[in-house]
Amino acid sequence: MSVSGRKSANLCVSFSCKPVIKLIGAISLISVMVISSKGFAQQTDEIALVGNRVASFIDTIDNPSRASDLVVASLSDYSVSINATTQAWSGSGLRNGKYQGYIDHYSLNEPKQNYLYSEPYATVPLHIASTYSKAVNLTRLDKIYRQRLGIENRFANTDQLRSERSVSWARAQDFFGNIQQLAEQRVDYIIADIHMLNEFNKMLAAENEELLYISSTPIYMVGVSLGINTNVPNAAQIIADMNDGIEKLRDTGVYDSLYTPVSDAPTILDEAIYVDILRRW
Repeated sequence: MSVSGRKSANLCVSFSCKPVIKLIGAISLISVMVISSKGFAQQTDEIALVGNRVASFIDTIDNPSRASDLVVASLSDYSVSINATTQAWSGSGLRNGKYQGYIDHYSLNEPKQNYLYSEPYATVPLHIASTYSKAVNLTRLDKIYRQRLGIENRFANTDQLRSERSVSWARAQDFFGNIQQLAEQRVDYIIADIHMLNEFNKMLAAENEELLYISSTPIYMVGVSLGINTNVPNAAQIIADMNDGIEKLRDTGVYDSLYTPVSDAPTILDEAIYVDILRRW
């Protein structure tokens, strides 16, 4: 053994290397924890969310986006970004960690594993509508037993409605497609968000056309919640802050101004894409 080797051995005997090694290890562990906690803080302060694009509900930044506006306003202490995209892209983004959560969990679906959910921050009343006055009195699906009923994919592709056998679903990509199949008489009835039906009636009224008949009561009341992946640090705190934020928006009256379209205001729908439907109505 060299002289330097003997000195090293003597140092270990005199001062005991194990406590020194343990001390160094503890310091390293503390450093890692400090660095990690800083990284976690950044992740919880900046929340990347996603939602499936729906006109007037979850849409691009230049268009009305009622659900997106509610989520951003309720989480005002966070930097929230919401990407409005397709179901395929939102699903892959959630799986690969690009997004920490999604803003459109419908109560018609079973909760996903590994997600925490807010209380429903919005309710979507689904009503039956038709050009036939009979629609006003339709309060159950079995009253139009076995008939084709138009519906958007976002509702049709849910756990609860996939099991519904009272009617034959005529699926449409979006609200416009749903109205289109009614206008073309491919279906006699549709089911849709009452807000959207009222907005379409505004356009019909402006053209002096006969309005849609809408069921007096909803067929379904769909709750909409925010879902946050449990792997996100402080996911539970984000959900709690969301719930508190929505309550504050309700208490201050901001909620209604963000979510409920004004009855006598111009329609929030893009009238340009409905021109052909209105012409043939």
